[in-house]
Formats: sequence, C-alpha cells, structure tokens
Amino acid sequence: MKLKDNFYRIKSSSKTEKGFDFLIEFNPEHFIYKAHFPDNPVTPGVCIIHIIKELLIETGESNLLIKKIPQVKFLNIIQPFENKEVTFSISILSREEDICKVSATVFSGEIVFTKLSMVLHELHEL
Repeated sequence: MKLKDNFYRIKSSSKTEKGFDFLIEFNPEHFIYKAHFPDNPVTPGVCIIHIIKELLIETGESNLLIKKIPQVKFLNIIQPFENKEVTFSISILSREEDICKVSATVFSGEIVFTKLSMVLHELHEL
C-alpha cells in the first residue's frame, strides 16, 4: 500500500551530507487514524517504517525490500493533530551491490519520535 499523497505528503526535502531530510505532513483524517485509535489517533510504527522505505524510493532507490531492522526505538508517539509536520532524517550508511544500510531519525523540533537502523535489499526485475 502506498502511503504517500494519502496518509502523508512531502512538504520539502533536502540533501544532507549523509543522506536526506524530508519534512512531511500527516493527514489526520486518514482512515488508519480512525482505527488506530478512534478517540486518540496515533501514527502506527509500521507506517513510520513504511514511510522511510517510500522516502528512500523518492531519493532514487528502487524495488526495495526490507531485509531486517536491527534496531528500532519508538521514543514518543506521533499524534497527527498535535504533530502534523514531522522531519524524517535518513542517512545512507552503506550501499554495496544489492544491499542498502540506512539509519533514520524521526523528529519535530526537540522531540524525537523514532530512531532506527534498517537493511534493505534491492530486487531486480526478472
């Protein structure tokens, strides 16, 4: 399921020394928030991880499959009405053949929501 332009939209992006920063805006009216949770909407962790994968595709990476997530820390919850705009800072640690290793931090101002490292595998067309 593609979340971009439905669950969230990219407001701006910039290249950094080690990767990319994306300022995204969540859609607090999205149906995911109706279920997670109706009276207190919270951005699901699996959506945060999927957004990172989609943002990597925005940088020119393609056909990525998450191979493993060695470390993930959900430090604070993202509430779409309170934290409508959030920065996803993605660092590309290494790119060797079909393997891409990244780290990401999701934050808004001083509040850090998520830190993770991820290993992705590039799938080739058959």
